[in-house]
Amino acid sequence: MPDNLRITTPVNVNEGINRTQPSRQGQAVSPIDPSRVNRPNAENQTDQNAQFEFLPDRDSVFSKYVEHLEETPGLSQTMMKIMFDLFSKAGGAQSAKVSSAAMKQLFEAMRMDKPEMLEALMFQAKNQTKFSGDAFHLLREIANRFPNSDFEARLAEFLKAYDGYFSTADTTLAVAADLRRIARQIPRPHSAELSSLSAGLETEQPTENLAENLALLKEKVIPMLSRYVNASNDFGPARDGITLLLYDIARLNTGTREALAEKSASLLDCCRYELNFSEDKLEGLRGLLANQMTEQAQKPENSFFDSLMAFLSEGKKHSGSDMSHALFRDTANALLLDQSVYMPFTHLVLPAACNGKFLFSELWIEKNGEHSAGGKIQPAVRPIHLFLKFEIKSLGVFSAEISLSGRSARMKLSCPAALENNRTQIGGALSGILEANGLTPEAVELVPENSIPIEKRIMKKVYERKVGIDVTV
Repeated sequence: MPDNLRITTPVNVNEGINRTQPSRQGQAVSPIDPSRVNRPNAENQTDQNAQFEFLPDRDSVFSKYVEHLEETPGLSQTMMKIMFDLFSKAGGAQSAKVSSAAMKQLFEAMRMDKPEMLEALMFQAKNQTKFSGDAFHLLREIANRFPNSDFEARLAEFLKAYDGYFSTADTTLAVAADLRRIARQIPRPHSAELSSLSAGLETEQPTENLAENLALLKEKVIPMLSRYVNASNDFGPARDGITLLLYDIARLNTGTREALAEKSASLLDCCRYELNFSEDKLEGLRGLLANQMTEQAQKPENSFFDSLMAFLSEGKKHSGSDMSHALFRDTANALLLDQSVYMPFTHLVLPAACNGKFLFSELWIEKNGEHSAGGKIQPAVRPIHLFLKFEIKSLGVFSAEISLSGRSARMKLSCPAALENNRTQIGGALSGILEANGLTPEAVELVPENSIPIEKRIMKKVYERKVGIDVTV
């Protein structure tokens, strides 16, 4: 009985309870190799940036353009010095130094009277771009009237073919220059083959031989360069030259006569079937396009402008000093910047020899049609602004700001201090000039010298144009 009443403590199956655990010895730590240290944030940062790598940068083109515009000296600091040097040599005792035929031709063209000055300015204004004239004015109106149609896309294709076709000669010369440049940049066995192929490019009659040139470039030159790049993995200057060459070849390829005819027919079909133009309107548009192409094919000429371009091209090649070479280079850059889509003014220049005096003038005319925030061209309902700047060596620098609203004109003129006593006569003469050209002078104001900041006004208009134009890279 007592044995049955015995109470015993149950045996604990966990022997580790209430037992001190021995300390474990840690694993041996290997020394750190500095050359193999990982950077934990670098990979994550790369992954984060990779997803933004191909997003469009909407400010890239505009920022680069403004940077070049601010860095490039104006034509009054570059071209005027070149032209005045030519005027001094050709018109004075140093005339024997004028040995170049282009220099002599330009000096003769600079000797102008008033009608010739007007002709030279009007030629520049009319031929600033290939897309000028009644036909393109009508095409702009159609694009504005039908913004949601397929007309704008058809028009873009037509303009590309039109520009390519009437630039065939210049583009072919650019292709020949690209090939010569690439031949100097690649090793000799390949350069000899490329030079041999380039000899077959026809540059004398490029328009008539466009099909043969394209066949040579696409079937022989491009495959040869492709084999070279695959074999050499050349990522040096030759790679950039090949990229430019391919761009010029693509421009030739889109500018054939067949492509221009096809895009013209596509544009007219859009007007007929989508925009429901009547036969009379279609016939009128077809006639304007035919006249425009005929006029463009005739290559309008102007003795002053042609001799100016020839002189600038030759002078850049044969400039004697580094300073003169820089002047020619900056002049060319300034002229190219004036052709940008971001430039809201048509920039005209006129270096002239009038009555034995050297005159250098610049005229900025606000382009017709401002771009709204949506990128569509709207009719100009506000005044058009003009800026004029000219220098007469014996007097000084003049600058003017003119605002045109219909037939009404408001004008400010900044003239040198030497003419301060002639303000009344100058104001009356300016009013007479405006009235003689069919304008009503609302106000003619003479202001102190250098009080019209033309460069700042132009830059302000350039920044305004950024909102309405989307050139994305």
